[in-house]
Amino acid sequence: MQINNISVVERHNRPGVLQKVALRSFFINDGQYQDPYEISSVSIFKLTSNTSPSTILNSDNLISNTLASSVILMNFANSATLTTNSAFNASNYNPPAGNLNASGIYKVAAGQYAVVLDGTINLSGVYDGSVIANQASTVTNYIDVWTVKMVAGSEYAVYINEFKLYDDTFYTITEPLLLETTNKLRNKYVKLGSKVDLTISTEFMLGNKTIDSAVKNIFRDSVLVNPSIQIVKLNDDYTLPARVTVSSFANTSATTEVTSDNTILFNWDTNSLYTLPAVLNGTFGPLTGAYQIQVKYNVLNQTILSDYLNLIVN
Repeated sequence: MQINNISVVERHNRPGVLQKVALRSFFINDGQYQDPYEISSVSIFKLTSNTSPSTILNSDNLISNTLASSVILMNFANSATLTTNSAFNASNYNPPAGNLNASGIYKVAAGQYAVVLDGTINLSGVYDGSVIANQASTVTNYIDVWTVKMVAGSEYAVYINEFKLYDDTFYTITEPLLLETTNKLRNKYVKLGSKVDLTISTEFMLGNKTIDSAVKNIFRDSVLVNPSIQIVKLNDDYTLPARVTVSSFANTSATTEVTSDNTILFNWDTNSLYTLPAVLNGTFGPLTGAYQIQVKYNVLNQTILSDYLNLIVN
C-alpha cells in the first residue's frame, strides 16, 4: 500500500526490520467502517510484555504508565486526538522531513488508520512526555496497542493487534527462479450503482525442482508489490470506440491493495462511471455491458501483466 504516495509494507506481508512497516487498524461499527472519535496513541511492545503477570494493562484495561514506560518500544501520537483534526491527514506522512512527520497516526480511508514503523530512519516518538527512540528492531513478535475513544462521551479503550518482523526475507539460490503466476477475478457480475471490492486472486508456481521447500513456502505469503489495476469498457457498436479506459494503472496504483495471500483488491464505485468524459461526450456507450480487468504488479525482477479478466456490469 501507499501512504502519501510513499510505498510501505503491511504487517501481513513478511515485513523486515529495515523496512517501512504499515500497521493498519480497521474500525467497524454495525457492519460499516467508522472513524473513531479519538485516537490517543499507538504503542509498540514485544508480545511477551503482555503475558501475565507482566501485562502492560492496568485494572482499567488501559496501558499502565508505570510498567509501560519501561517496556514500550515505540509510541505514535499526533498533536491532537480528535480524528477530525488535520493532524490525521495522510498528507502529513513525510519521513524525509523528520520524525515529527513519521511518528504520527494517519487516516488512510474511512475507518482505516495506520502508523509506520520505519526501520530505515532514526525513528522516535513521545510517550508520557518522554522521547522514546524506536527499539522495535529485532526479529520477534510484537503487539501494537491502540488507545481509542470510539464515540464522544465514551471511555477510552485499547485494541491490541499482533505483527512480526522478519530477517528471513533474504535468501540465496543457485539458479534463476522459474516463476509463473495465474490471476483469477472472483467478481463475475457487478450491479451498476454498487460499490464493490474487485478481488483478484494470485497463484504462484515455482518450476525449479532443486529449490528448497522453505523458499517455496515464502511465496505463500505476500510477495507481489506495487499492484495496480486497469478497467476497460468493451463496445460492439462499430460507431463507438471498441475499448474505452475507465481506470488506468496510473490512476489506481495508490489505491490498489494486496492481502497476505497475494489477493489484489480494488474498491470500485460504479457510480463514478456517470461522470467519465467519454460518458458525457457520448463515446462511452451503455454503462452496462462487458468490461475487462487487468492487473499489474512486480515480483522479483519481473513486471507481471495478467490476462484480461472479464466482468459484466448489469
